[in-house]
Amino acid sequence: MALGGNQISGSWMDRIFYDALGHTGNSYYVRFIFKGDSSIWDAVAEALKNSPTWVDTAIDLVEDGTTGQFPVIVPDGLPQGSYDVVVYKKAGSVAANTDDVESTYTLKNGSVMGF
Repeated sequence: MALGGNQISGSWMDRIFYDALGHTGNSYYVRFIFKGDSSIWDAVAEALKNSPTWVDTAIDLVEDGTTGQFPVIVPDGLPQGSYDVVVYKKAGSVAANTDDVESTYTLKNGSVMGF
């Protein structure tokens, strides 16, 4: 397990991911990859891990009604630090490493500097 720093308490919305075509019925999920050592947030174990299963790291994005807007929720307990946040379009019924990347951005969880 990686040491990502201090824990942040409580989930919070970081931003909204928009389906470019509006409400399409597409399913999306997000993964949080710690920039310090490339460990990934395992949502089942609620910890950063170096080799988690893909499906355990996929956090489903829930569409706000039929707006095509999907809030990205930062999980409770995600350690402070800088993360690559990757949004994937789910091709099948479960998340898989063959799913297409739709968007990426950097999250600084914690202070402005991410620690």
